[in-house]
Amino acid sequence: MISRTPLPPPPPPEEIRSWPDREALLADRAAAMTVLTGRGLAIGRLLLLWLLAAVAVIGWAAVGLAIQSFEEGGLAQATGLAALVLAAVFLVPAGVGLGFWLRGGHDVRQRLDAWAALGQDPATDVRLRAPARCVAWLLPSVLLCLLGAWGVGHGWTAAGNGPEPVTVGDAVYALGLEATVLLTGLLGIARSVAHQRWSARLLSPVPVRRRGGAHR
Repeated sequence: MISRTPLPPPPPPEEIRSWPDREALLADRAAAMTVLTGRGLAIGRLLLLWLLAAVAVIGWAAVGLAIQSFEEGGLAQATGLAALVLAAVFLVPAGVGLGFWLRGGHDVRQRLDAWAALGQDPATDVRLRAPARCVAWLLPSVLLCLLGAWGVGHGWTAAGNGPEPVTVGDAVYALGLEATVLLTGLLGIARSVAHQRWSARLLSPVPVRRRGGAHR
């Protein structure tokens, strides 16, 4: 799962840097960026995203149950109130957890950019592409997107052609489930694609300036 070891800090400000030579700087750069890349694309982070999605799905099920209970009226309304409380118990932590998840990815990216700005090191930067990890994030995330998109389309088609009318509670639960699955897939794809684009820029040659500001 997610490591509790603190992230490598960003490089010190330029005025207090004390590397004895460029080799020492590149060694520290390589060590920090390797750890940051591993943490940013850790399978534990992907599993955590799925866990948050599963918690949200349970919350949406509780919302659907609450709406159905209120539709029935009478004593069922007490069940509806309890279901609303249960929905909040699951949906609020899922939302807060997703916020922390997104913030963690943002912190990793900022520190990677800070270390990358110190210069280029092709031997290290090639390894930072992490193609296997990117694929491990991309493939299941694409599958989740397809499942979510199919569920939305299939759900509305089935609702229009089914023998019995779909209740509001059923519709809310189905929509919440499918939207959660779709969003989870999109976040995984975005993480993988963003890292691939970042690593491609990292490996791009730095333009050499001629006198007068022209690029060669």
